[in-house]
This record gives sequence, C-alpha cells and structure tokens, in this order.
Amino acid sequence: NSSVGQLPNVTNPFGSVKAKWKGDIGENIENVSTPVLTLMKPKRQGDKSKVSENVPDKRVKTKSHPAKTGNLDADIVREYDETLVMDAKRDANSLTLSLWDFGGQQVFYSMHHIFLTKSGIYVLVFDIRELLEPDTRNEANIYLLFWLRSIKLHAPRVPILLVGTFLADVMEERDNLQVIDKILRELMKGSFSQVVPPENDEFENLIFFPIDNKERVAIERLRSAIEQLSQRENSASQEISMRWIAFLDSILSEKQNQKAYLTFSDEVKTLGINARIPSVREQDEALAFFNERGLLIHMTSTEILKNIVVLDPQWLIGALSKVICDGSIHINIDQFKEVGLEEDARVTYEKGLTSRDFLDFVWKNDQVEFFIDLMKRTMLLSEWDRESYLIPSLLRDTYVIPETNIVGLRCVFDFSASFLPNGVFQRLVCLCVELRSRNFGNMHSKLYENFASIVLQQGMVRLLETKETQTITLYVEDDSAAGNLLTIIQSMLQKVNSDVMGAGLTWETYVENSNTNE
Repeated sequence: NSSVGQLPNVTNPFGSVKAKWKGDIGENIENVSTPVLTLMKPKRQGDKSKVSENVPDKRVKTKSHPAKTGNLDADIVREYDETLVMDAKRDANSLTLSLWDFGGQQVFYSMHHIFLTKSGIYVLVFDIRELLEPDTRNEANIYLLFWLRSIKLHAPRVPILLVGTFLADVMEERDNLQVIDKILRELMKGSFSQVVPPENDEFENLIFFPIDNKERVAIERLRSAIEQLSQRENSASQEISMRWIAFLDSILSEKQNQKAYLTFSDEVKTLGINARIPSVREQDEALAFFNERGLLIHMTSTEILKNIVVLDPQWLIGALSKVICDGSIHINIDQFKEVGLEEDARVTYEKGLTSRDFLDFVWKNDQVEFFIDLMKRTMLLSEWDRESYLIPSLLRDTYVIPETNIVGLRCVFDFSASFLPNGVFQRLVCLCVELRSRNFGNMHSKLYENFASIVLQQGMVRLLETKETQTITLYVEDDSAAGNLLTIIQSMLQKVNSDVMGAGLTWETYVENSNTNE
C-alpha cells in the first residue's frame, strides 16, 4: 500500500515512526512537527542552510516575574542561558524537521482530514513492484490517486515528492524505471503541478525518486531534496517574539512530566503570565501560531475544545483510533466481556452505534467530554438517542440498489470533475442524523456504508454514495418538499466543505425534471 508522510509542519495520526529531533528551544520533541522558531534571522550572506540535528540540547529555564513595562523580549533574553543564545545565532540557518506517517487501514481515512494542513512537505511513498505487476497495478494507482487528491484538496500549494521503494528488486531491467515514470505521468495527467521531480536526475528525468531502503540506495539524494525544499518554506524562518518562545518552552516542558495535555484555564494561562504574556488575547494568538506549525494542537470552536491544549498528538490520535478502527482487527472482545460491555462493543462495530459506557471505558474516563465534542465538531459522531451515538464511518453493510431502483425525485451532487474524498458522505449522514434526533429521534432511519434513509421534519430523504462515479444522489419522494430538502442537504455539504475539507471541495448539482425524468 502506498503511504504518505509530511515534513515539516504536520500533525498526524497513524504512525509508528518514532523519530526524535532536538528542538532549538531545547526540547526533545517526539512525533511533533517542529520547524525552527528562529531567535533572529541570519546576517551572514551566502550561508548554506542544512537540516541539522546539532542544535542546543540545554534546557531553557524561565523565572516567574510579574509583568512590567519596558522591553519584555529583552528581559526574557537575559533569562536565557548565554551559550544557548549564542548557539541559536550560530545555527540560525538550521531547520528542525519531524515526520508523520499517514498509514493504516481505510477505516482511518475519515480522520485524515483533521490533520492534513496547508503547510509542510508531503512525501508520497509507493512500492515500485506493485506498479509493475499487472495484478496489483490498478489498486496501487487507486491509492496513489487517493493521496494525491487528498493532499491537493487540503494543501494545493505545498510540494509533493513521489518516492518509489524497492529499487534494487527491479534494477535488472533498467527500462522498468521508465515504465513506472510513464504510468505515473499518465495517472496524474498534468493535474498535480505541485509534484516536484528530482533535480539532476541520474535516472533520466524521472518524475519520482527511486530508492531502496534495504540497500540504502539514493537515500541521501532524497534527504537533500527535502532539505532544499524546506529552506524555501517562508514559514520556517518567520521571526517571533522571545516571549512566545519562552511560552512554548514552558508548555512543552510539561511533556517531561508525562503530560499529554494541559488545561488552558488552570495551567496554560499561568504559564503565559510567567512568560510575560498576561493578555489572554496574545496567548490565544501564540497558541494559534503554534497549532498552525504543528508544535501542539489547540482547537477553539467550542469552550470544551478550547480548554485543552494537546502536547502529544499521539494521545489524541490514539484516543480516536480506539473508537474509529477495524473491530475485527484491533478490538479484543475479551476485555469488554470482563466489564459487561460485550454487547456494546458488538453493536459499535457492527452497526456503528456506540454507548456512553463504551466510550467511558475505552477512553478510561479521561477527557471524555472533550473527545465527544471533538468528534461532533468534526462530524465523526452524532447523537442517535439519549443513550447512544452514531459513528457513520464504522458502518460496514453495503446497500444493494433494488431492481426497481430507489423511489423519489433525484438530485445528483457530482464530484467527478475533482474528487469525492472518504468521509464526506459519512459526515453528511452525521448531520442528517443530528438534525433528525433533535426533532423526532431515529427510530425509522436505515443506515448503510453507502446509503441512508432518514425522515427529516420536511420529509423523507434517501442518500446514496456511488464511488465509481464520484457522486452522492439525493432521492425525495414528496415533490413539494424537494426544494426545501435540497436546500438543507446543500447547506450541510457546504458545512462539511468549510469545517473539515478546507473549503477545497467542488461539485456540480443536477436536479431531475419531474416531467421528463431527465
């Protein structure tokens, strides 16, 4: 399977990568993207920048002082160790990179949209052998196209490097690389201009980087390309206040105490005051900046989300993955039997309906309200009734269209000119169920992986996702209610687009003529 990594500004889910990079502020940051926060821009001209791991490892300590007038940044600088400041000046052209690995089963794909960001460098990795073999080529193409489209949706201007592995296995026939290159170019059809080919390619102007991990072939060339692209990232050399660096340092130092998160109201606000940032507004601005750079995660759409500052993204990802996963692979049913939740687990992974008791157990009663609110806001979960929640991405049964077809006036949302990502249909179902549960409950709803039949206040709606044609079709039985229901579904699609998909979705809307059925 193909996989994708992103450097340097990404927070992501699913990886087993445990690379550690020494941060310029002295923190050992694991699995968190950390472009350098420069103390000052370099004055030397012509200095070649490089990715460096030889950055200061001495901890920065700040003292607690009341806010005072004058040059607060200068005050903070005086509290830093002199050697650290001098080292930072010397290494002002260095960058610190970290890697996130977007792996996992398809069930995880609905979560990717939360973590894909508009900055960084994406490295899309594929197995050369799978593209050469006719039996595996189609599936490999599907995966590659999925990732290329997903990256373009959320980050249309960032560079993408295509990396083909297992080079040593195909080098017996040198033409194999040209065959792969032709397949990739035909697959992309000029639609992905952000793909960056190797420079001065020894393999005859290929669009991808052929490497071999086992034999360590061409690894340094790939590494060098990543370094060069990183130096062109304007965001990596942006100057910020020394007070913000002290603020960040004090926040991340809490990881040494095995803390995965801090509360804003009780902990982070105090750390901000100690770093000479008494203004909550400026603290919010700093946290937004750190969140954008992937140094921590801070969501602000609700008060519950705003009060949690996530230091360890893996804590967040791990919690979501305990619920959104393949139950047949990742769930040990015996642990639920022991606590009387066997039926709750079965219903969760067979019908996509989960109980509060189940969530309390898998999240060990730690910040359950936060996770529920997060899943609601990202439309991964909706209330089903007073005792349970719906998680549409866990629905597994596929709806088979009857020979008599689905009854109702049709409206087709056609995404074929661009891309219908995984998770859009499920989030649309989530919003419909949420609206339904507020008014009537969900007694008469029928839900499948690709189909939903739900009674809204304005009438019955049926939704069908067809991945082959990249469409979502709305069926309405009552012609007189068609206009209102179409408006509701369109509004929901717009919300999914703006809140989760980075406003990158585009589609055409086709409405059936009730007289001609065209």
